[in-house]
Amino acid sequence: MFAEEHQPEQNTQVSTWLLTFADVIALMLAFFVMLFSMSNIQTETWDAIISQISSSEKSKKEETPRPQATKNIATVKLSEALSLDYLANVLEEHLSVDALLNDASVHRLDGLVVVSLPSDTMFPAGEVGLTEAAREALFRMGGIIASIGNRIDVRGHTEPVSRTDATYASKWTISLARAAAVAGELRRTGYGRQIPIYGLADTRFIHLDEQIPESARFVLARRVDVVVHPHSGDI
Repeated sequence: MFAEEHQPEQNTQVSTWLLTFADVIALMLAFFVMLFSMSNIQTETWDAIISQISSSEKSKKEETPRPQATKNIATVKLSEALSLDYLANVLEEHLSVDALLNDASVHRLDGLVVVSLPSDTMFPAGEVGLTEAAREALFRMGGIIASIGNRIDVRGHTEPVSRTDATYASKWTISLARAAAVAGELRRTGYGRQIPIYGLADTRFIHLDEQIPESARFVLARRVDVVVHPHSGDI
């Protein structure tokens, strides 16, 4: 009976605490609302902040992307030159009436025009110096080469079996020196661009048709190729 008489007093104490806490929260909220209503926003400062943020985002969008590779090669565009079909016909017609170069062959290979000059008619055996007749023949052919805009290179070849020669024992040396001799003569005729030269020795012998007799393949292997590209020498 005594406990029942004191129970309403405990409930009253709990309710009083909740009301006090709610009053405190309400007072704090009213205080901050009052502070906000009394504050003044500085327009100039606000505009400066917005302008700085906008310019920062714009600079990020316009930033040039950095290269991802360690080394970057500039892109080049190669200019088209004289038609290779037309050039091949002109060279074939010229070589067919040349007393020394009528044994030379003109053929298309991998989008290139290749003029194969037989070394046996251009150089003494085992030598890298052009004969006088070969110089005159190259001078005549060089007139055509000098008048075109196509890039060219010269590649020397040898047969697999080394010939006995004390001065030029290496097939690589002979093939490169002969390519240099032909390129130099073409430059002398007026071809104004640099002519790359390559000494390939006998590395291309395996590409010759095996149905051709071996002796004939050896003759074909001893050659200097003048290679004409479809684009010009200018980049």
